[in-house]
Amino acid sequence: MLRFGATYCPEQWTPEETAEHIKLMVKARVNVVRMGDYAWCAFEPEQGRFKFEWMDRAVEAFHKEGIDTVLATPTAVPPMWVFARHPHILQMDAHGLRSNPGARHHCCLNAPEYLLLCDAIVQELARHYASVPGVIGWQLHSSPGCHSTVRCYCEHCEKAFRQWLLAKYETIERVNEAWGTAFWGFGFRNWNDVPLPRATPDGPNPGHWLDFARFSSGTHLAFCKRQRDLIRHHCAEHFITLAARTCSGELDYAAHAELVDFLSWDNSHSLPEDPARTSYHLELTRSLKDTFWTAAQPAGSSAADGVMGEAPAPGDLRRWAWQTVANGADGVCFHPWRTARFGAEQFLHGVLDWDGAPRRRYKELARAGEEFANAGGQMLDTRIDAKIALLRSYEIGWVMERQPGAADFDYDAHCVSLYRAVKRTGHVCDIVSPNAPLSGYAAAIAPCLAIADEALAAQLEAYVKEGGTLVFTPQSGSRTASGACPSGGPPGAFQELAGARVDEIFAFPGGGEVALNFARGALIAQQCRVGRWLESLECVTAQPVAEYAEGRLKGKAAITQRIIGKGHVYYLGAYLPQDMLERFIGGLMPEYRIKGIPEGVEITQRKGKDGRFVFLINHSGERQTLRLPGEFPDLLTGKTVGPVVTVSANGILALKA
Repeated sequence: MLRFGATYCPEQWTPEETAEHIKLMVKARVNVVRMGDYAWCAFEPEQGRFKFEWMDRAVEAFHKEGIDTVLATPTAVPPMWVFARHPHILQMDAHGLRSNPGARHHCCLNAPEYLLLCDAIVQELARHYASVPGVIGWQLHSSPGCHSTVRCYCEHCEKAFRQWLLAKYETIERVNEAWGTAFWGFGFRNWNDVPLPRATPDGPNPGHWLDFARFSSGTHLAFCKRQRDLIRHHCAEHFITLAARTCSGELDYAAHAELVDFLSWDNSHSLPEDPARTSYHLELTRSLKDTFWTAAQPAGSSAADGVMGEAPAPGDLRRWAWQTVANGADGVCFHPWRTARFGAEQFLHGVLDWDGAPRRRYKELARAGEEFANAGGQMLDTRIDAKIALLRSYEIGWVMERQPGAADFDYDAHCVSLYRAVKRTGHVCDIVSPNAPLSGYAAAIAPCLAIADEALAAQLEAYVKEGGTLVFTPQSGSRTASGACPSGGPPGAFQELAGARVDEIFAFPGGGEVALNFARGALIAQQCRVGRWLESLECVTAQPVAEYAEGRLKGKAAITQRIIGKGHVYYLGAYLPQDMLERFIGGLMPEYRIKGIPEGVEITQRKGKDGRFVFLINHSGERQTLRLPGEFPDLLTGKTVGPVVTVSANGILALKA
């Protein structure tokens, strides 16, 4: 069955209120709750004195009504007695300021006292709930990476960072070489010379920064592994997940995915929404571990700094729930069940309002719950079968965070623009690491694949020779693994593969555009305007596809194509405007059976041994009509539809093919 549920905080409500909440959950067909995220102070009010009775009652009450429990380790917020005894476990920022208790994720994950205290609470929880009926799984360290709290600059981290560097480089001379410390006289004589990349007048050395970003993500990975191992020891039958903010930027979730049975997406989007960006997050989370849950699906208005966000329109909650399933999720938990009456999230609306009354949002969720219960069983053991891969790297995100090159460049925004272009054709898209196997994909899109080496270039060339289509975008091959610029210039290790090299770069940080003409291919004689970052390409074994049409770059290649074996490599030297990017990428995609997909309509499909389920989701806010290649039963209404169908605003069709 599909899992359908909510975040619940029994520590915030009386037993009588919980009993009323459970009645409403049963009516809404809820079958799972997520609890315990921030309840360390309730579990351990004094060091070594554990109280689980209050949670036991809640788990038992839910279990009696057929609702399972996922417990979260509460390590994101230690009790106040911890800080009174161990004030130096609090994080320090790049300016040397200590964090204060009272929020979440403010402890240093390299502080020995904090690690031991976390071990103790996690072990006691795992031991206690190992055989409690109704508990089916665990979530590690709730909402990791939120509030930009992964990177700590305290004395514990400085010591640990030096140890990390010693293990990686072995000698201080290799550190100096990798980071290029000859620049600005930054060289080190011994390990104790190496600082953390704290705030400086002109920013830290990029190589220093990149290794610190790697170290910080690795610190969090080791922290989660400690918890995972303790839980596995006591709870072998339970699944373990991690609620990931997959685009938070500071954590390498590809590495974290290896720790757990599946990832959960911590969805914190606010309105007005961008449905394509939401689906990008969903597909990224799915691609890291094949399946996933959405662990914190918004149930109403968002809240930031005490300001209430825009309220979702009627139908939004149901559409969001089905959007997660359509993009590969096997479960969705709305957050929170009831709006908190106190604390930082008083204006973060839950399924129920402050008074606990079931109003519009509850009724909409109940409708989705009924649909999940009726149709979800048919979707068991189905998976997304993508023909397109988008190559995304957390390390490249860190490189571009420190030195984006182009003005206002945002790595994930660029990835989303290419993802959007693929989705407009109807295709789903796996979002994978650059070194992932690519056999079976018709096309691979490589947004700003900056970090390049010979091994990756050889792997990509083998993919192209077998018939793949590979697309590079600007700044590809512009860095080595240590964050330095390649000695041969961009595209570095990809130069032979692309069949072109970057002759000159023109940046326009203050604005400015030039015309670009397509000289070959499906868009021949088409024109658009490009700016911000322009690479003049010198063709070696490639052919020009588009050229700059004016100014100093007139006649220079802007986009190139090289044929290798059975496949093609394209290199884009300019960031195309979205409409032209969609036309260009669309011309490279395999044919899709549904044509003329309206703007705002998303199509996905899940495949299994018993067939395919095709989802049509209308995000546009108005009715949309399209033609299907036949007639199909709709699982949500029981009717047969097609070949011409109309999808209402906020409407969903779940077709059995």
